[in-house]
Amino acid sequence: MTLTRTYISCAILSILSTSVYANDQTDTLEIKSEKSSIQLSPLVVKAIEDKDVGITVYTKEDLEKTPNNKKTISELLKVNSNVQFTNSEKAAGNQAEIHASDISIHGALPYNNAFLFNGMSINNDINPYESNSGISDPTSLKGNSQAVTLNTDLLCNLEVLDSNVSAQYGKFTGGVISATTCAPKTVVGKIHGNINYDYTSSDWYRFNYIDSSEESDFEDTTQTNAQKDFTQKGISLNTYGRLTESLGFNLGLSQRKSDIRSTSKLSDARPYNEDRTSTNINAELFYNPSDDLEIKFSAQNYSDESTRFNQSIITNGYNQTSDNQSLQLSIRNDFPLFSLTNNINYQKKKNERLSTDGDNFTWWKTENKNWSDKTSVSEGATGTIFNEQQTLEYSTSAKFIPFEFFKTTHNFHIGAGFTHNEAAWHRPNDYTQYFLPTGFNTDCIKNDGSIDIACDPDYIPSKKATGQYSKTKTVHGMGSIDVQQDSWFAFIEDRLQWDKRFEAVLGLRFDYDSLSKNKNIAPRTAFHYKPFGDQSLKFSTGWNRYYDRYLYNFDLQDGILNFQNQYTRTDLNSDWTPKVSPNKNNIKRSDLDLPYADEWMLALSSEFKNIRTQIKYVNREYKDQYHLIYPDPNNIWTREYSNNKNYSSENITLDIGNILPFNVLDTKHRMSLAVSYSNTKRDYNNANDSETKEYSHVLYNGKLITPNNLPASDFNVPLTARISWDFTPNFLAGLNISNFLVYKPTFQGLTKSSSIAKPYTHINNLPVIYSYNDTSIPSVVRWDMRASYTHQISQNIHAIWGLTINNVTNRHNKYLDTDYYLKSEIGRQFIADITFKF
Repeated sequence: MTLTRTYISCAILSILSTSVYANDQTDTLEIKSEKSSIQLSPLVVKAIEDKDVGITVYTKEDLEKTPNNKKTISELLKVNSNVQFTNSEKAAGNQAEIHASDISIHGALPYNNAFLFNGMSINNDINPYESNSGISDPTSLKGNSQAVTLNTDLLCNLEVLDSNVSAQYGKFTGGVISATTCAPKTVVGKIHGNINYDYTSSDWYRFNYIDSSEESDFEDTTQTNAQKDFTQKGISLNTYGRLTESLGFNLGLSQRKSDIRSTSKLSDARPYNEDRTSTNINAELFYNPSDDLEIKFSAQNYSDESTRFNQSIITNGYNQTSDNQSLQLSIRNDFPLFSLTNNINYQKKKNERLSTDGDNFTWWKTENKNWSDKTSVSEGATGTIFNEQQTLEYSTSAKFIPFEFFKTTHNFHIGAGFTHNEAAWHRPNDYTQYFLPTGFNTDCIKNDGSIDIACDPDYIPSKKATGQYSKTKTVHGMGSIDVQQDSWFAFIEDRLQWDKRFEAVLGLRFDYDSLSKNKNIAPRTAFHYKPFGDQSLKFSTGWNRYYDRYLYNFDLQDGILNFQNQYTRTDLNSDWTPKVSPNKNNIKRSDLDLPYADEWMLALSSEFKNIRTQIKYVNREYKDQYHLIYPDPNNIWTREYSNNKNYSSENITLDIGNILPFNVLDTKHRMSLAVSYSNTKRDYNNANDSETKEYSHVLYNGKLITPNNLPASDFNVPLTARISWDFTPNFLAGLNISNFLVYKPTFQGLTKSSSIAKPYTHINNLPVIYSYNDTSIPSVVRWDMRASYTHQISQNIHAIWGLTINNVTNRHNKYLDTDYYLKSEIGRQFIADITFKF
């Protein structure tokens, strides 16, 4: 697909954008002269922050400048050297998707991260590893690690904690991603805010083909895995202000929508158009009656919706919605010796698939049932099911003022909390799958005069028979499964300093939950040595343990098979009789240990003149990881979740950048270089990546090794270099151009086969059933750019025109997909936006 001249012209003329990033929540100063009136950005003086190793903070300015066409937290983090994305994250065929992508931190799987919004978890704790679950799955819903998609337009700050994580954070083994909003700091009585609109479409990007086969698949309008005809747009409103000296508010609204035009594989080629919608509503009230008391109350409603089709089945489609509603109350009191913060949150997460179709039928093709060119056809859907989680959480923490003890300064932080969770799976009605008919020659009228629902009286050319009826069906019965969990935590942490050269953080965290009944104690430590007593040179190290969260899907899936029964009948008039099935069971998570990760790290950082440098090594050992197995290969009904997975990850990162903007050719520049090395050894990609048997060895490039020594097939690009560079000309202060470049040299990707060559058949009396081999993945070079220009319309209104260009050079990059085939990443893509600030 090519970009028309009209679109390019309009985009470029409406672009060159972004603001002089003044503090949006601070009034500008107005300086008047006899001839002109000029608004200046406020002068904000800040002490240079002593950055802790393992913490990266992105300000409002960073959120606005970074090329981020989907405006998700995940996409913003492409600039972070500690974050890895799935191989298919930039796949050309899924650019119509708008949901947040899964990410990995130091080798952990996406659902091992903790995602927080104003301190409240927005993790999907029910089915976080079902991103590849098919729409035709009768028992599971599609889902990923984040329960909802946050729009970064509504955020004030984003913090990533990847190592040496404080004891106040728990329920993760990867990293912590914490998004926050800010209290308004404007003049009383003045309302400020911004309105933003962005747009792109399939006409605005290029697709590069590996071969004619991929081109044919992509141009085929029935291929839903290649979204070639779509329109994507988003709008957001953020307004804030102080109504009185003590009362302020924030209101954020946003909606992103993607309309995907597609054609069914049916003979009439009917349109099967799909859509994706993400909506954010956030309202906050801030009350500060005195300097010693702050009260914040907020309410949120976030939802992700999608309509999907199975292209080869007559159906009304599948409507899936993920909805998150929450209330938060936070109270901070300052006392003479400490500051006390109390938080109480209520949250309801609901993930549902609604189907207006009834049961599912498969037929032999007839004159009337002829909507496919195959010998059999299908109609119907997969039924309605719900997942729901309700959470009530209370936490309290106290930060004490520093005190001295034997030439050391101590700063204590203590806290505790309680959480009550209720999770449920529910199917409101029976759903039946009727299998391909094996009974023929009937008019479908039963002896009692009724017409059988699973029967069709038409002539079947392939069988040379008139009339067909099914003799086998599976009934997925209506029912509910629920689970409750109470959990407690407490932590204590002391940040101590001695002689300005030595600093240590000593912490301890305790967690307990009523389902696993594990009493987990996690030590957290960090040590810093500054030989010159300042930030010019700092050595850091630390040893930490992190315990994982509870995934309710293990318990909820435990009883779903008991609602599923197979029936058979001998002829049209006989009764349906249950088919004897093997025992259906799987072990609940309460019979398992909680997974954990042990981490140790080393880092060297320095600040010399205007350059900040850091090199860091992080080693993680992941133990007792969850995994689904089928211990009896002859009985697919018997499933067990076990703690039989361990893996490791080594990560080295180098980050270099300037602290303050520097001037070259009358232009302010900010630059950073990040190089990351990753070596994760893991032989599975999620907890439901099932195995049919236990085994002790596999073949890797023809050699016998244990599975724990396999390199991970996803989230494991060995070497990545990232360059960020943005600049603003002093002679044209409203113009800003931000560039992001990524380079991945050629590396070896992993392919898997169950074909094993002799003599390797059994090791330790266990079979060798898998063989893995390296496949060369071509290098990736991608340059993303965002340009913006700010124009003052009136004294208090600014217009900002912006244009984001992904893969500026239109380089043909490739990736190895989960089916072990090389596929194409996106080519050049344009996204235009306009913002009004008031």
